[in-house]
Amino acid sequence: MKNPEIAKRITFILNLRGMKAQDLSYKTGINKASISQYVNGNHCPSNDKAQLMADVLKVNPLWLMGFD
Repeated sequence: MKNPEIAKRITFILNLRGMKAQDLSYKTGINKASISQYVNGNHCPSNDKAQLMADVLKVNPLWLMGFD
């Protein structure tokens, strides 16, 4: 499922934290191809993957998934 809002939020918070997608992959254990799909808005992360990314990025996983 495509979701451009998730892609925007992941990109925003990566920039804010001074991180690259590769850093997020390394810190979460999520493979680089999956992170790339999320950043490009081609796929939505599963709830467990969103939680892993939110923990590393220090944001609420609901916010990361596009909820306000």
